[in-house]
Amino acid sequence: MNIRDAAKVDLPAIVDIYNAAIPTRIATADLEPVTVESRQAWFAEHNSQSRPLWVLEIDRPRKAGSVSREIIAWISLNSFYGGRPAYNATAEVSIYIHPEHQGKGYGTQLVRRIIEHSPCLGVTTLLAVYFDHNTASRCLFEKLGFEPMGHLTEIAVLEGIKRGVIIAARRV
Repeated sequence: MNIRDAAKVDLPAIVDIYNAAIPTRIATADLEPVTVESRQAWFAEHNSQSRPLWVLEIDRPRKAGSVSREIIAWISLNSFYGGRPAYNATAEVSIYIHPEHQGKGYGTQLVRRIIEHSPCLGVTTLLAVYFDHNTASRCLFEKLGFEPMGHLTEIAVLEGIKRGVIIAARRV
C-alpha cells in the first residue's frame, strides 16, 4: 500500500472511483457521472502545501509474477466556504474508496493521515460533510473524533427521497 500526492495522470482513476459512488446515492449529490475534463479545475485547486489530494495505491499481482500499482481510493482537503481567507485553517475532507475495497480499513488509514498532516498544512479544523443515511461515513468519522455539529434535514432529493446532511468537525 502506498499513499502519495495525486498526479494529473491519476485523474481518470480518481474520476472513475468518484463515479462508482454516484449510483449508490449514499456518498455524493451528483446524479450523473462526471468527466475528467469537468474535474480539471477541481484538481488544479489542490496542492501539497495546504490542500492535498492523495491517492492510495495497492499492488495488484499480474501474470508472470509481476506487480502493478492500482489506485483504489483518494482523499482530499477542500477549502471551506468558497476559500474565503478567514477560513484558511478550516478544510473539508472528501474521501472515496472503490466499491471492491470498502470495509477494509483504507478509509481509516487515509483519514488518520489527513489528521496527522493537518498541522503541517495550516489546518486546525477538519470538516466532514456526509448524508445522514451514510452509516459508513458516520461511523468512520465519529471513530476518528469528528463530532456532529449540524444536521441539515431534507436538503437533497435522491431517487425521490429527501435526504439530510450531517456536518461533523474535528479540531486538530
